[in-house]
Amino acid sequence: MDWNIFWAAFGAIGTTLGSLITASAVVIAVKQYKQPLMKIVKVVVTSAAIVDNSGNYLMFYCISIKNRGIRTVQINSINIKGNKKVLWLNSTQFESDTKINLPVKIEPEEIIDFLIEVEKFRLEIKKAVTNKVIRKRGKLVVFVTDSLGDKYYCKTNIKIASLINSL
Repeated sequence: MDWNIFWAAFGAIGTTLGSLITASAVVIAVKQYKQPLMKIVKVVVTSAAIVDNSGNYLMFYCISIKNRGIRTVQINSINIKGNKKVLWLNSTQFESDTKINLPVKIEPEEIIDFLIEVEKFRLEIKKAVTNKVIRKRGKLVVFVTDSLGDKYYCKTNIKIASLINSL
């Protein structure tokens, strides 16, 4: 066995591994540099029930907006996607002490919940279908817009027709 060839091959393998590790370190550094520039917002639509002081159940749709990024995000509007138009939901919130006026700033790792009464929500949807803002055959797609006009979507499995027919 020629030891010169062995050590030359061993050195080449070491140099190659060092180059790969350096390249991966550069990729990680670039991703970390761009991370503060990215906004990560998640929108979730759920149903909620609250018991009032007299023991009655109040049914709501809860639109939760989560800021998972490391930048503060300003939310300007809550909307439902239509054909070519948009149904604006800012004024349909539940009137209570917890009502949140838009625009609102959401700090990193924070969540804000918007409560909308089920019946009021369904009436708004029915008006929008009647005025041909949204299609009756489609599914409910809620989105929020931030201060720069970026949109963050929540695609649900709720059919618009089932919302209207349950009135």
